[in-house]
Amino acid sequence: MDNQGNQNIPQGFSAEPTPHPPPLQSAKAAKPKVKSSFDPFFFIKNFFASSQNVIGIDIGSSHIKIVQLQKSSKGYMITNCIARAIPQGIKENTVEKKKVVQGFLSEFIADARIKTKLGRIGIWGKGVFIFSLTIPNLNKKDLKGAVSIELKKRLPFQMDISKVIFDFFVTGLSRDEKGTVLQVTCIAVDQLAVDEHLQFLKEINIRPVLVNATPDAIGNLLPYCIENAGKKTIVVLDIGSTVTMLNFYKNRDLVFSREIPVSGEHLSRALAKSFTTPQGAITISVDDAEKLKRNCGIPLEEDAHTEYLTDFGPLRGEQISALYRPTLERLVMEVTRTFNYFIKTFKSENIEELYLTGGSSRTINFDRFLLCNLEGLKKVERLNVLKAVKGWADMTVFKRELVMEQAAPHLAVAFGLCLGNGGRVNLLPVKEKIEQKILFFTSVLRMLFPIILGTLLSFYALQYMNALRYRVLIINTDSAVSRLEPTVRQIKEYQDIKVKLEQRKNLIEKAKGKQPLWSGVLKELSNILPKEVSLQRITVGQGQEGREIHLYGKIYTKFNVDVALSQLVLGLNDSPFFNNVELITSKPDMYSTIPAADFDIVCRLTY
Repeated sequence: MDNQGNQNIPQGFSAEPTPHPPPLQSAKAAKPKVKSSFDPFFFIKNFFASSQNVIGIDIGSSHIKIVQLQKSSKGYMITNCIARAIPQGIKENTVEKKKVVQGFLSEFIADARIKTKLGRIGIWGKGVFIFSLTIPNLNKKDLKGAVSIELKKRLPFQMDISKVIFDFFVTGLSRDEKGTVLQVTCIAVDQLAVDEHLQFLKEINIRPVLVNATPDAIGNLLPYCIENAGKKTIVVLDIGSTVTMLNFYKNRDLVFSREIPVSGEHLSRALAKSFTTPQGAITISVDDAEKLKRNCGIPLEEDAHTEYLTDFGPLRGEQISALYRPTLERLVMEVTRTFNYFIKTFKSENIEELYLTGGSSRTINFDRFLLCNLEGLKKVERLNVLKAVKGWADMTVFKRELVMEQAAPHLAVAFGLCLGNGGRVNLLPVKEKIEQKILFFTSVLRMLFPIILGTLLSFYALQYMNALRYRVLIINTDSAVSRLEPTVRQIKEYQDIKVKLEQRKNLIEKAKGKQPLWSGVLKELSNILPKEVSLQRITVGQGQEGREIHLYGKIYTKFNVDVALSQLVLGLNDSPFFNNVELITSKPDMYSTIPAADFDIVCRLTY
């Protein structure tokens, strides 16, 4: 949107105000064309598009703006950037204007040696509708249908709903008497307007990858220009030559937009009048009024007696202010009404900051005038779009655009289109989206086919070489195996003998059974038996619970024989080699000079 000139723009580039009619309970209509709020193909395609530095194009009523950014590790860099005025003489000629704009674009691409053919374009004016809707909390599939139904109620009844393209995004959740509801921003555009934009670009060999409404493109720019943009309500007054939009953003998303019926052209016409000065009567034409507005701006109260040198002689500030007053009072009234409506409807806090974009925002003292006349505002300033970039990728661009800061208000939409995905919505028609997908995959296949073919040929060559190597290896291995056959036979014979020996050993062990450690048993007996005991015979047999050993012998003692035998039994029981020791028989020796007895003791062996 610009601040110069007046024209009848061709359909598709209309500068007429965006209509906001009251909701209509329309009859049943055809289902509109819907674009999903998330498209994976769009994401992949825009990923490649961003790497190729897409062109952002904003065609206003009096200026055309073109921006190309390059993304680096430090951020975005300006590759190419230019804003050119559309000649005053052709603004009323639709055909000539289209030719001039296309010629300028082609010349710019050729002179700047731009390789990419991918373009993003902003759309505004007649046929563009922005609605803030309240939708029940539904899933994604049902949400599209609910938005479609609500959109039918909002659009003008004379519009063919089947020829409307719309996209939407959810901006938040709220609760009412019906429960949880979604706050949705929906942008709808007449398909004819979109088609004319697309045809305009295709005629100069630019492939459109995104069509977006200018308020959403500006919203895409805000996080790069304003600190903590996602934590507060941001209001942007976009003042163009023929259209002024007041946009409200929350969490970086467009939540409400309204056209203000006062634009740069209205300010110029306010000055195009006849009046009397001390030097005589003067008549200011529209062209002279534009020049007067650009040079003198809006005189403030302290400038009332300041004299401004003009082509008509010196003019006091109060004279210029008197010409502006009705138009500016209407502007203040409309902005105030919109502020109050937004605060009441969206339950927002008072608006304290206002940012200005558009060509007419460059008018001298415009920001100071709004700050003084809009109640509650603490800050009014032009949106510094240059904060979104870190510098110039090509210094020749910097030298060519030394007045970049002066041109910056013109470039807000073009910058917003170039950054990231270009906004939350993409209004490309379904047919165009299909063509874009086909073209995208065709380009990818065309690019990947030589790589795939080369890879396959390399893989085949590698496999062939491996096959030859393995064939030689197999021949060598067969030869080695043939040489090793005698040795292998000997090894097999050895293995057979070893197996037989192991089997025989197992049979012997099995036949032999588990045996006690006889050396340990005999040694233990020699340690346990006292010298008064004389063993006469030892026998080993198989008892009910294992092997048993019978000890036959004779015991001598100085005192009681039974006590001595009991001590012997206890000593054998304490040994780890014996258990369950029992005295079977005990026979006293009647002929011995000292107490003596023959005994038979049985012990179960532990092993």
